[in-house]
Amino acid sequence: MATAADIAKSLAAAIGGNDPEVTVDQFLPSGFPPLDHASNSNWDLGAFPVGRMIEIAGPPSSGKTALATAGMAGAQSMGGIAGFMDHERSFSLRLAPRLGLDTTPGRFIFKTPKTFEESLQICVVAATHVRKNKLIKKDAPICWVFDSLAAMVPQSAYYEMKNGKAVGVKSLEDRNMNDNTALARATSNAFPAFSQHCEELGICAIFLNQMRTDLNVKFGDPRKTTGGNAPEFYFSQRLWLSAAQIKKGTEIIGMEVTGKYKKNKIARPFQEASWRFMFQPDGTGKFDRQRSLIDFLEGLEAINKGTKAGTIEWEGKQLPKDHVARQLEAEGEKGFAKLMALLPAKYEPPIVIEVDTDEDAPVVAA
Repeated sequence: MATAADIAKSLAAAIGGNDPEVTVDQFLPSGFPPLDHASNSNWDLGAFPVGRMIEIAGPPSSGKTALATAGMAGAQSMGGIAGFMDHERSFSLRLAPRLGLDTTPGRFIFKTPKTFEESLQICVVAATHVRKNKLIKKDAPICWVFDSLAAMVPQSAYYEMKNGKAVGVKSLEDRNMNDNTALARATSNAFPAFSQHCEELGICAIFLNQMRTDLNVKFGDPRKTTGGNAPEFYFSQRLWLSAAQIKKGTEIIGMEVTGKYKKNKIARPFQEASWRFMFQPDGTGKFDRQRSLIDFLEGLEAINKGTKAGTIEWEGKQLPKDHVARQLEAEGEKGFAKLMALLPAKYEPPIVIEVDTDEDAPVVAA
């Protein structure tokens, strides 16, 4: 009988040696350490895996686009480029720089494709061109955001086709039952190849998605996302958001967002992180990462509560949490590093057993 070494040598002559394991060694930053830890069990690696397809889904005004913009800005800060496919026709090039995104052409690619297939093709062609011509460093990431999967129209539902060629735009009167399931068939056909392109070209593909309610679910979480069943298999991570209103008096000033990994092939799934997403007068939203991290550290008892509600012990004084947050924000990254230093080296997140729903969303005090 041949030994394992003999078999390996013989097979190497026929089919070559074993391929290396496909792993993720680069992540794009989210800006919020608890979310990074929920993603990959580390405080400071980042949250969004390069070379993979991921989903961020949630209710309106929960910060999906802002979270994806953080990933795009992170890719740029690492020497890479970012792309955005605006299928919802709602992205603001005027407001995006206030979230840290460089919208300079060449650093940022902005397209409004008509169809699902065109969108994926533009992404692959652009990334292939960038890599082939060495326009960025080999290890520099590419982040591509698709907003949103729910708004992507398959070619078969958009165009009148004849002999496999588009001969005109399909009218509403000509739509049929097959058009209702066209997106599911399109993702099933395209995602197997697209996932390989993401790995080979170093793309972090972020698909934003909308929530729907499955009326057939009587127990558990009735939420589902669009695009059929294929996304559930080809997305390496599925981050689902739920949100509660933050009020000051009767005014809604922000959202308390909880992100839960419904699927995670990078680390343990079903982990959560919560943060504050505050509405700004200019129409943007801002992650209040200082206040959010203070709340997280307070929950870990790494920061002591004050004797008065809403206060903590900070540098020998009892101060309101918002006061400390704004003070640290004014200090920039140096101030945020003070909070990072309080994170435990070893952290075992709690087991999440409760089921998320959007029914009767609570209100969080400001």
